[in-house]
Amino acid sequence: MEHAVLVDPAKCIGCRACQVACKRWNNNPGEETTFSNEWTNPPKLSYNTYTHIKFKLEHNETTGETKWRFFNWRCMQCEIPACAKACPVNAITKYEEGPVVIDQDRCIGCKFCVSECPFEVPQFDTVSGKVSKCHMCFDRVPSKEPACVQSCPTDALVFGTRDSIIQKAKERKEELDGYIYGDVDNKPLGGSSFIYVLDAEPSVYGLPIVGESLSPTVPVLNLSKWLLVPAAIGGLAYLVAWRKKRMNEKEE
Repeated sequence: MEHAVLVDPAKCIGCRACQVACKRWNNNPGEETTFSNEWTNPPKLSYNTYTHIKFKLEHNETTGETKWRFFNWRCMQCEIPACAKACPVNAITKYEEGPVVIDQDRCIGCKFCVSECPFEVPQFDTVSGKVSKCHMCFDRVPSKEPACVQSCPTDALVFGTRDSIIQKAKERKEELDGYIYGDVDNKPLGGSSFIYVLDAEPSVYGLPIVGESLSPTVPVLNLSKWLLVPAAIGGLAYLVAWRKKRMNEKEE
């Protein structure tokens, strides 16, 4: 049975408990950061940061009111993941429970998934030569909710079966007179296992407009790139052999 997470930014208080819980469960180290004019910390997703809280301060010049928006961000866990379609070694799998998981043992660090993800989620590590991202705590689901959800003190993250989450999203949308992103109103790449209910348009939160289906050229283009590598190696080997043969003939 497929599960999903309801993300309700209007309830988020920016405590970052989800960030800490995610790092603890995955044994990911903290990141050394510096002061900036933004409260967002760390500044973006990384190989060691799967869950990220974005801070956005809005000022209404007409009313003089100031408002904070806190936005929980990580992999959408798409129904038709572009990253999986782009991977030439089948290192990425969409599980029937919902998670999209990268097999670190199979990953070759080609970064095709990085370039094809419309949400810019997969992150490459120059040290390990691998790519990683949020995997929706596939090692906990469905018997236990994801670490980020378990740690949230305000129910800004709610875990359940996909059908129940969609129903809750519809009800919350009516309360907020808002929008649903990930299903119902907007189904990027066939929908997602992280479903947002928003009190403002998706663009306010920086969410991109993504089609419901995956472009059929994605795997074809990436396959052609992948085939260039052995083709180049084969061509070089041929030139070396040809030159060696010519040198032998000349010596004779």
